[in-house]
Amino acid sequence: MREVVITGLGAVAPNGVGKESFWNALKEGKSGVRRITRFDPTGYPSQVAGEIPLEWIEAVEPYHENGRAWSTHLVITAARLALQDAEITEDEFAHCRSGILVGISTSDMGVVEKEYDCFKQNGSTKPEVLSSSFPHAAASELGTVFNCSGQVITLSAGCPGGLFSIIYGVESILRGEADLVLAGGGDAPLTPFVHSCFCAIGLLSSLFNHEPASASRPFDAKRDGGVLAEGAGVLVLEEAERAYSRGARVYARVAGWGISNAASLKQLQASIASSMTQSLQKARLQPSTVDYICAHAPGDKLIDKMETKAIKEVFGRHAYNLPVSSIKSMIGNPLAAAGPLQAIAAAQVIQNKFVPPTINYEFPDPHCDLDCVPNRGRVARIETALVNLHGLGGCNASLLLTKS
Repeated sequence: MREVVITGLGAVAPNGVGKESFWNALKEGKSGVRRITRFDPTGYPSQVAGEIPLEWIEAVEPYHENGRAWSTHLVITAARLALQDAEITEDEFAHCRSGILVGISTSDMGVVEKEYDCFKQNGSTKPEVLSSSFPHAAASELGTVFNCSGQVITLSAGCPGGLFSIIYGVESILRGEADLVLAGGGDAPLTPFVHSCFCAIGLLSSLFNHEPASASRPFDAKRDGGVLAEGAGVLVLEEAERAYSRGARVYARVAGWGISNAASLKQLQASIASSMTQSLQKARLQPSTVDYICAHAPGDKLIDKMETKAIKEVFGRHAYNLPVSSIKSMIGNPLAAAGPLQAIAAAQVIQNKFVPPTINYEFPDPHCDLDCVPNRGRVARIETALVNLHGLGGCNASLLLTKS
């Protein structure tokens, strides 16, 4: 039987770009949430976000404002980092049975908003606007940059989109359609209109504008919403025999996964429980074998509570022995990049035997009474880690990683 392992990690996050910087920031509980500088946030209920400093990106992949869209640039940067980490050259990737899968939440709204303003003034647009702003732009350009003639696919499902891409990448390798896949996701939603939409629906924190690093507080009783963020995460997925034969460093094995949907809020707990249960069943593992959960937990009053209840439903008494932390406390919610970045974190948890904390945990919530690894990370023997994602609209995904 074919198996799939993770051999490369490419992280582009508000608290670190590159595997090492990202991991060190998570270990230290370092927040990447700042006052918004992409536009003037004065007047918005929420004025903070997980922004990535331009100079961090420039150090890896030079950016030209009139070139490719920012969201596409983030994804390409993450993909290049992932291939470098896997010690696979671009030429090697192009000449093997490879594929590319990218999860997104929306078109690049930075391009859309800017060019729509120009259109209203001038009545015309530039020819390149369509190719840079359509949903498939990031995957398409990745295919061109890395000369991929295999499957190049975009998946759009909100926050779980990046995790869906990893899942479908794993399945394509298991089916024998590819031996090597770049899979992940990215989003750049920090624009006036998109931020306003998230404010309007009441999903963003507004009580900590004076103290941005404290705004994202999953599981805390005084959480008042999540924090919008930008970012990208890409993993190199590889057929196990191929990886071992070339002497690759293997971070983890992808053992199980699950996808579900909540058609209403009443179904949310059961749906989150379903994706976790599917992951365990596919991996043929008992709940008691899971050592860590990298939770979705965006800091939302309801969602954090429902995810906690779903974990108790699936894991029973073992739920109280499980560390369950949320890295969104440090990076905010980068939408389709969240799943890949959480998977990158979980793979490094297994590799480094260390669990990152949930920062900003000050006031216990009796409805979120699991071990959220409050404020300080800890050394722990972790051999099996579960990643959870929930998305606007009801979709859920879970991914189960085990020590290789």
